[in-house]
Amino acid sequence: MANVGTGLRNGPDPPVAEPERMERKADAPTRAVVTVWGSVTSSPSLPLSVLAHARRPGMAGAVVAACIVATMPAPAGATERRHLDARTGALEVPLDELTAAIRRKDRAEIGRVAEQIGPARLALGLRRSDATGVISALTGIVVLPGRLRLIGPVTELVVTGDAPIAAASAHALGEILAPATAIELDEWEVPPDIVDAACVVLRGAATAPQNPTVVRLAALDALGDAATVCAPTPELSALLRDPTGAVRRAAALVLRPQQLLATGGFASGTRDIDKTVASASVAAVCELSVQPGFSGKGGTREPIWEQTRQVARRLILASETPAEDAVEMLDCLDPTLGSDRQILDNLRARRRTPLGDRAGEIVNQAQGRARP
Repeated sequence: MANVGTGLRNGPDPPVAEPERMERKADAPTRAVVTVWGSVTSSPSLPLSVLAHARRPGMAGAVVAACIVATMPAPAGATERRHLDARTGALEVPLDELTAAIRRKDRAEIGRVAEQIGPARLALGLRRSDATGVISALTGIVVLPGRLRLIGPVTELVVTGDAPIAAASAHALGEILAPATAIELDEWEVPPDIVDAACVVLRGAATAPQNPTVVRLAALDALGDAATVCAPTPELSALLRDPTGAVRRAAALVLRPQQLLATGGFASGTRDIDKTVASASVAAVCELSVQPGFSGKGGTREPIWEQTRQVARRLILASETPAEDAVEMLDCLDPTLGSDRQILDNLRARRRTPLGDRAGEIVNQAQGRARP
């Protein structure tokens, strides 16, 4: 594996704005990627399934961490207490306080305690032998203003950690990379090879068939979050034909709309036997239809486009279609056609719902264009 390093540097931290903490994606449109965390410890009595419903892959880190930490037993041994470091005289806050804040789902306290612990000691927390401590450290790192400096240690856990830790690390990596800009990476002196290695590791974790499904889905989730940093590459297109339905759906969500009709995967995906994969693929092609410069008329892709519209008309009204997929399928409807207009009129009667609101927008836009 490429050297991912620590990304730490000496000297005072540059000024930064108050971090957005755990609310970064609270208002994002929803999408459906089912992530099965499986057993969070070796004990068979502690299974945990987490369903992620966000249009772009990316689970709320605080929610995931709280769910996992809440199911884990407290580590044996004496509880740490605050104490003064004998060498520096500085007050050291134990990681146990961060774990307690996560159990209480107190987002403000999570941020405060993480900053008190500091990046260096949180990085050391990633080496702990107990899963609770490691996941607590990951959660603390995600909310730090200087989280970009810890891309390296978090990346290493995606490769070396067992399934729950590797999955949690992948999600944390996505949270760290998602808001990153070239200016911020330069400000925090993060070498480009550190970022490149993180993207390579995430792609490898997603595409390796021998990896547990939970890790592959978490890696795809992270790649979707970090799409501006980790651009989709050709090998991800092969996941559209993966034997695991959840992986196919996650791949369809990650690749949209960058590689849509450039690969035959989406054409076959619209006919997938897994209905969640089919709906994601259809929604992806419909999303493409509203991109600037797109034309469904003429060319070799016209049959695929027309077939997709026909499938969309059926899936929009199907009860098993995820609402977030149905919302995007509405872009496949033509409000000037009587049958499509009837579907839109019926749906916009569902006031104060994403589906009804979007149907209303499409009808209103069509009426606006029709006015002289």
